[in-house]
Amino acid sequence: MEIKMKFHHIGKPVALETIKDNIDTKYSELYDMYSLDMENNLSLPIELHAFGPKSSLDKRIQTMPHVAFTVNDLNHALKENEIIMPKYTPFKDYTCAMILVNNQPIELIETTLTEREIWGNGIFKDSILYPNSSKMK
Repeated sequence: MEIKMKFHHIGKPVALETIKDNIDTKYSELYDMYSLDMENNLSLPIELHAFGPKSSLDKRIQTMPHVAFTVNDLNHALKENEIIMPKYTPFKDYTCAMILVNNQPIELIETTLTEREIWGNGIFKDSILYPNSSKMK
């Protein structure tokens, strides 16, 4: 089976101080991770991430930028790759994992959701990633 990949977003680790006071920053207790979707004049989906001391994510995820792609078969795409974040489903109809490719973290996503459904706040309401509120308190 041929893996079909499509660009999805760029993730960039930043210092917590740079995003913690932004009203749109989301907090995930699951990973002690803060996230902020950044708008830009090219409409490129760029997500800034900051991590607290209790984050269980691989240090490479916490310190290196990553590129994310949607794939048509996540299980097949993960085969024979070094997995640095195991496959999980943070919210309905969206499953992801991270691998290393040439020492570069790459996020792989399998989803039936549209981009409009993924970006923003509504989708996170019942998620394990942001279960209480999509915004920081």
